[in-house]
Amino acid sequence: MWSTEVLEVNPACDVTVHHFGPANQKVLLADNFYRYPQKIAELALGLYYTESRAVVGSYPGSRAMITLDTTPLIRTLSKFWGEPLRPFHTEYHPVIFSAILNRDYTLTPWQRQPHIDQGITAMVYLNPEEMCTGGTGLYRHRPSGLSRVPIEMTAEIMKLARQHGFSEQALSTQDGYAEFINSVFFRQEYAVKENSYINDGNEYWELLYRIDMKPNRLVIFDGRIFHSQHIAPTQFRDYFRMNQVLYLQGHD
Repeated sequence: MWSTEVLEVNPACDVTVHHFGPANQKVLLADNFYRYPQKIAELALGLYYTESRAVVGSYPGSRAMITLDTTPLIRTLSKFWGEPLRPFHTEYHPVIFSAILNRDYTLTPWQRQPHIDQGITAMVYLNPEEMCTGGTGLYRHRPSGLSRVPIEMTAEIMKLARQHGFSEQALSTQDGYAEFINSVFFRQEYAVKENSYINDGNEYWELLYRIDMKPNRLVIFDGRIFHSQHIAPTQFRDYFRMNQVLYLQGHD
């Protein structure tokens, strides 16, 4: 039985804030993040992972999840980020672990281009130093010029919607807005042609910033920024790329 001690933050972790791109987007890094990194790694390695679509969605790997009280952890993340953060699920606190093995796989068009999350994404890389390579890429969508999809309608988005034949009424529902996003930003032809991740970009996606993977490194960024795993075909073929993810809500 695991206790919340496994999620205890190192009080001496090194927190830095970075900005990138034309929109001056923020990325927060905290190196040497967990006080007991070996314990969180042991926890991650001892869980059952599944590739069920109901659990992983479009994630190109497998996932495991347990429930622990993340209140102290999220309180610390809020302090680092500079605004109150909260979990998406208030009735339980999922701690998600993700694993990718980069061989014997076929990526879908949606896995061969960036994606977005619904809120604030917090992620901790769990591999030891000798198994850390690549990282996470943050991108700009070249056809629209955007690096982030707003949560709510903006004048810029409305203009883009009209250009693609969407009315304001069509975008007034959650399903309509999702259809617009998928139709405009995530077309199949925008994906890289070969069976690989988007990595350094292509004619439709510009790599703005690469977060380097380092052991026990926390990363926090706005999940509505286009992002993707940055994994070369030669990386993570003999061992899993491991990380912990927390999907959080900030201010609307």
